Amino acid sequence: MLQVEGVLICAQVVKNKLAPAATKRAELGIKFGRGFCHESEVLDLACEHGIIVKDEGSYIIEGRSFDSREAAELFLAQNDAICDKFVKDMRRLYF
Repeated sequence: MLQVEGVLICAQVVKNKLAPAATKRAELGIKFGRGFCHESEVLDLACEHGIIVKDEGSYIIEGRSFDSREAAELFLAQNDAICDKFVKDMRRLYF
């Protein structure tokens, strides 16, 4: 039996039809009972900046290898200290 744990919402914002980049797109994950899921965003940004290593379909986080994106997100959700560390590292890069 398949159990639904949340929804993924894709929002597209149109600011000006004449501007070169007139539309922006954002994907938001909402987990039932928890609210917005930020682990997927942390995973994407950390992979983009080389904090988390993505090798084909697997992710390497803190020396551990995960075969799927869902397993990596679940690891980040269960280990708040590691996820918070990645957020702090990325904030240093951006700000």
